[in-house]
Amino acid sequence: MADFLDRLPEPQRHFLQRQRRMALTGKAPGCLSCSYTYNGRHVREDLNIIQCDAEGRPQTILGTFDLQDEVSLPVGGYWTYIRKEGELLLDARCAGLLGLASGAGPLDRASLRRLRRLYRVAGSLARLRRWLDIPLCSGRQSLLLMPSRSEELPLLLTASVLHRDREGRALVVSGGLAPFLAGKAAPVGGADRLLLAMDACSDGLWDWDATTGKVYYSQNYLSMLGHTPETYPAELDSWVRSVHPDDYEKTVNIQMRVAASPAEGDVFSCTYRIRRADGSWLWVLGRGCVTSRDSQGRALRIVVMHTDITSFQHDRNVLEKKIRLDPLTGVYNRYHLDELLQQVRKDRGPLSVLIADVNGLKMINDHLGHHTGDELLRTAAQQLLKHIRQEDCLARWGGDEFVMVLSCPCDVVRERLSTIRKALDAWNAAGGLPLELSFGLAGSDDVSVAPEILLRQADARMMEEKKQMRAASHARIRAWLEARTGRKVPVDDPRL
Repeated sequence: MADFLDRLPEPQRHFLQRQRRMALTGKAPGCLSCSYTYNGRHVREDLNIIQCDAEGRPQTILGTFDLQDEVSLPVGGYWTYIRKEGELLLDARCAGLLGLASGAGPLDRASLRRLRRLYRVAGSLARLRRWLDIPLCSGRQSLLLMPSRSEELPLLLTASVLHRDREGRALVVSGGLAPFLAGKAAPVGGADRLLLAMDACSDGLWDWDATTGKVYYSQNYLSMLGHTPETYPAELDSWVRSVHPDDYEKTVNIQMRVAASPAEGDVFSCTYRIRRADGSWLWVLGRGCVTSRDSQGRALRIVVMHTDITSFQHDRNVLEKKIRLDPLTGVYNRYHLDELLQQVRKDRGPLSVLIADVNGLKMINDHLGHHTGDELLRTAAQQLLKHIRQEDCLARWGGDEFVMVLSCPCDVVRERLSTIRKALDAWNAAGGLPLELSFGLAGSDDVSVAPEILLRQADARMMEEKKQMRAASHARIRAWLEARTGRKVPVDDPRL
């Protein structure tokens, strides 16, 4: 600090030293502000007393420096949250920006209700709470507060962790609140660009001036995609070309409709894939807002924030697989099958359902153990998977039953079933686990026939075949078990 002060002219140095002494002794108000020249640059300095001891002496002071060019920066405010007291403290400027008449002090319930009417803060506050509960969360966070009315300015809220508990959770947090844009339809750049490019913001931001077609992409946005200003020109087409073709409709077209008319609303959000400079795809959550429109309702300016959700999407895909796949066999489970049948009701052509039941599973479990029974089920799934196309579905329906849903006529599936039976005969002739399957087939080209009806028909036909082949299957499985274990299996063993 001494080196810093020594670079100042003597009058300014003495003034700042006196300010710091006042702040440290507790003889100053909660916030001290001043402006001075340092190394030829105009500087605005704010000192905010965040925490005091029992005697009122400051323990924590937050200081900020703003470099002021010829263009005046938006005037921001400061806030502090102390978890133990559960209070959010606002200074007068912060309260004024939020349109709260209560002035400096705690944010009471009435002011919070008014804030929720003025700004769409529910999601932002929830995100901030989750961030505070993460042990050793990143030291800084930034959020964009969108106004409920398009004629108002968005606000950029920044947060810094000042104190943590032993588990690393934030106990004291302080930050700033400033207008996100200096003017609603001003050219891209100037003072608002400084806000857009704030290093504290981990999200990617871009600001589209529809009157000129120019787009300002923040440095964090370019870094997120692995680009530079040279490889990602400041035009909307740079973004449009990067959107995944499968996500174009729900992303680009929706945003264009919002820009064209207020009838579509002033805000939008969606998750989609965007191509990085290396050709890989990044999942992002895009949230945008029209900040102003012309007299015909066309957007003059749109601000969008992008959050990298690739890791979340990966976790979601992993969870989706766990939800839809049978953990033992790796084929689809009944949950996926039920959803597929519901979807087929809406959009279908010729449809066939083939049910396969594994005979003798209980005998295998009782004589060789459930681990061998599990291996028999996995073998059945592997054999059936060899005979379906990518667009078909194989699901484990119950303990020993599998269902194949095929989008082709019944005659075609009947030929395929004949191939499956020959493959099973070859498997059993090789001496592996006795894989005896009973089948039931039903199909219809009539789209009015519900898939559930075909499922019931196939199940009934499977049960008929199972009864017919029970004795023969019982004999083959019994012979295999006796040869494998060296023990006699009763002829009247009912477990098939």
